[in-house]
Amino acid sequence: MTTSSTKDFSDRLLDLRPSSSFGDKVDEPDPIKTFSDDEEDDNDDSQSMNDNDDDDDEEDDSSKVPFWKQHLVAIVIALIASIAGHLYNQSRTPASSFYNTFLPPLENSLEPHDHLDGFRRTANISFCLKETMPPMATGRLKLMDFYISKEHFPTLQYMYLADQEGTMDTYQNALNNNHGGEWIDDLNIEDSQYQCLLDQYHNKPQNIKLKGHTYYFTDPTMEDIYPELAAASSIGSLNGGGVAKTKVLAVSSRERKRKLQQPPLTFTGFAAKFVNLSSKTVLLFWDGKGGHDSSKRLVAEIAPFESVGTATTPGQSFHVTPLYDAATALQRWVVTADTALIFYEPMTPNEMKRHLLEEENDPKTYAMYQRQVLNQAFARDYTVASKRTWLANFPRQFPMHYMHPAQYIGQEHVIGDWTLKVASVTPRVFIIDNFLTPQECHEIIRLGVDKGLKPSTLHASATARETNDTATRSSSNTWLARDTSYLTEDIYQRAAKLTNIDEDLFQKFHETSAQHHSIAESLQIVRYRKGEEYTPHHDFVSPSINNRFQGTRFATLLIYLNTVEEGGETRFPRAVNNYNAAGLEISPNAGTALLFYNMLEDGNVDDLSQHGSNKILGNANKWVANLWIWDPVIG
Repeated sequence: MTTSSTKDFSDRLLDLRPSSSFGDKVDEPDPIKTFSDDEEDDNDDSQSMNDNDDDDDEEDDSSKVPFWKQHLVAIVIALIASIAGHLYNQSRTPASSFYNTFLPPLENSLEPHDHLDGFRRTANISFCLKETMPPMATGRLKLMDFYISKEHFPTLQYMYLADQEGTMDTYQNALNNNHGGEWIDDLNIEDSQYQCLLDQYHNKPQNIKLKGHTYYFTDPTMEDIYPELAAASSIGSLNGGGVAKTKVLAVSSRERKRKLQQPPLTFTGFAAKFVNLSSKTVLLFWDGKGGHDSSKRLVAEIAPFESVGTATTPGQSFHVTPLYDAATALQRWVVTADTALIFYEPMTPNEMKRHLLEEENDPKTYAMYQRQVLNQAFARDYTVASKRTWLANFPRQFPMHYMHPAQYIGQEHVIGDWTLKVASVTPRVFIIDNFLTPQECHEIIRLGVDKGLKPSTLHASATARETNDTATRSSSNTWLARDTSYLTEDIYQRAAKLTNIDEDLFQKFHETSAQHHSIAESLQIVRYRKGEEYTPHHDFVSPSINNRFQGTRFATLLIYLNTVEEGGETRFPRAVNNYNAAGLEISPNAGTALLFYNMLEDGNVDDLSQHGSNKILGNANKWVANLWIWDPVIG
């Protein structure tokens, strides 16, 4: 089967289903009863085993054993099975979303992908001469300098050392074994960039900072996004003529200039990230409307030296409290787009060093603190150069997966039977018509209904508990694994072809190589009823500062499963354009897919990828399927 054989595949689906008629418009399955937890198809491990040929002999033997002994043995066996099942389920729990949805169960081995061979978290930073930096293939990446205090040399040193390790365990051991923040001169690190770092540290004692280089992403201009208007403007300015013609050209020039300006957007939201530079877990609260005690809402717990994020708007206030005293505010902030990276820092660096090394004798935790302080230092220089908040963790390798270019609105890329049309350059959004047929849309809805829908949930970080907030997200959803049916299998194959990424990385075990991890989550099926919506949010994930691969949601493939006549538009409220103060809005059309990227080419996440689902105004439900693709790997 090929990914382009949409019609043949649809015909096979019709053969597999009970006879029914399909029109051009997708008919939603009849309403059915609410599914409870007991009806979920997740109890395979608890099914009883079939009887074997020796049952008669076993019954004869058991008749000689007292009943209480048989009962005791049964309890022990049941207890062992319960523990084994619990451990199995624990091994299937992945990291969770930074700003929005709960992630489905997904089995992930610790063996690396082939595509991660040679992966280095420090790959995109250099401490050698700027002239030695390689030229970048894309014109949107620009070179920048950053400066790191020499106090952070041991942290960088052990990051380079850890990058040489082959497994997650040895990586973590190397990363944490930094001897209380002291540098070691005899480490065997075979990396030319590290040698330059070492030379700076030793040979320039007069410098109090280490100078590094990397690249940052530059936003395209309106002239880039609308090249035909820019070209027409430049041509018009060169034309001569009489007085009347000159006046016409002047008016045309002003009109073109107006069309090359971004109208003020009505939406002012942004992503905010809160970092806990304390050795104690704290609670993060949003003060809510009115700022009263009764209006505050818990955002998340923040573990020591970890972070959480939330979508917010200018002027909103937040505070942190001790874990077991939510009434005592330790520190408060009023956030703006210019102060979207917030650090709770109750101790000075010297106080923290004394506390963790001398009082607590905990060099491992101190190493984690140092990594966050290093990230804080880089974030300042990145923001100065790019005029953008650094929401990732430093260092972070550039995305490993292919990104379709979006150079101007209306640009097209043809892949097999599909055409990807650029709907937005900033953020990078593509529309793909006829990704699924009407029959396939109906079948996916049926599979979702049969699986059972639950209220959608939210997450604030990789360590936060899921919450249900109907004011933010009021839909219901379920998850379908790749091997649910022939159709779900085919959707993953199509997604791989559409994104130009190796299909074996999409939730599939590769039999001849170490492709054990997945880069693709299970397919999420979402239903919105009348009045339900999803306020603007982000799909990207903030991993732990200790995570080797710094995995995050790289791209979102959103598939409309039915046509919605009133409301339900997918909205990108911060999309740069010259015509709509509301950003970009796309109406749901059955079978159409959207592909958008949640990351930038420099490894940072894209704050402008914020998006939402407008409220359903009519009586018809809205059905969509989401497939999230990670870089470089999940978890």
